[in-house]
Amino acid sequence: MRRTLAFLTTLVTAATGLLLTSGVASADPSAADWEALRQCESTGRYDINTGNGYYGAYQFDLSTWRSVGGSGYPHEASPAEQDYRALYLYRMRGWQPWTCARIAGLSEDGDARSKNVPTYGGGSNVPTPPPAPPSTPAQPATPAGVPAYPGRIFTEGVTSDALVAWQKQMGARGFGLTGTGFYGALTKSAVISLQQQAGLEVDGKIGRNTWNAAWTTSFGPTAAPAAPATPTAPAAPANAENCSVGATAAPAWPGVQYNPGDTAAQLQCWQKQMGSRGYGLVGTGYYGPSTKAVVIGVQQRNGLNPSGILGPKTWAAAWEGN
Repeated sequence: MRRTLAFLTTLVTAATGLLLTSGVASADPSAADWEALRQCESTGRYDINTGNGYYGAYQFDLSTWRSVGGSGYPHEASPAEQDYRALYLYRMRGWQPWTCARIAGLSEDGDARSKNVPTYGGGSNVPTPPPAPPSTPAQPATPAGVPAYPGRIFTEGVTSDALVAWQKQMGARGFGLTGTGFYGALTKSAVISLQQQAGLEVDGKIGRNTWNAAWTTSFGPTAAPAAPATPTAPAAPANAENCSVGATAAPAWPGVQYNPGDTAAQLQCWQKQMGSRGYGLVGTGYYGPSTKAVVIGVQQRNGLNPSGILGPKTWAAAWEGN
């Protein structure tokens, strides 16, 4: 009996040891899992910022980024830091913050939701973080007379109140901008022209240097911006008859496609015609969000591509379409 009990004890001990060694999950998700997540979230781009409030390879929003110790903007951080903050978040909340984790069928291991802050260099899948930033990180000095840079990069299609000051400054310098807060085609043209004259990278984005240049760059006689192709402050048409408001046949298409952000005298006629048909437009000549909604509605009702671009077919539909 004693020999039998001793033998059984040996078997139990061996089995327990086997469970403890073979049952422990590997440390954190594999490199392949992280790659699958990044491809789904951002096509693997660490520098992505589409203006939707989510940034970088793992599409952090700012509150989540800061909850795991991040500072500044995620897409401006190094890939190593973004990797580390993603692992940190996984330790706190598992795959829950990422919809793409469910799409990719990723499974959690024992470290998920463990609340254990990753140790730098603590495992094969734990990236080495960047050096800790200084307690008072140095920022480029704001030139005298220049409003403080808002701290974000503006790209085409973005609407932000923080953009108004830059647009008004560029308008005062002859670029025809009025300060709508919408980054449309006219704003992009001004950005590119300014970057060319200031010797900056011509990428069409308003970052810190392009922001400052609106106040600090000198435009010489030969570097003055070209006059906009369409009037920036169009005079109102003399009357509704000039615009053929209420007619059954459309007036001649002006020959220019209109996009969000454009300003044109001819655009007033289309807006006034649509206003007469119950769409609430009054004919400002500015292609803003309200005009875009009407353009898309007309395109949908008339079987046109709902692109939001006011071309010849959409122009004619205001008078002749449904």
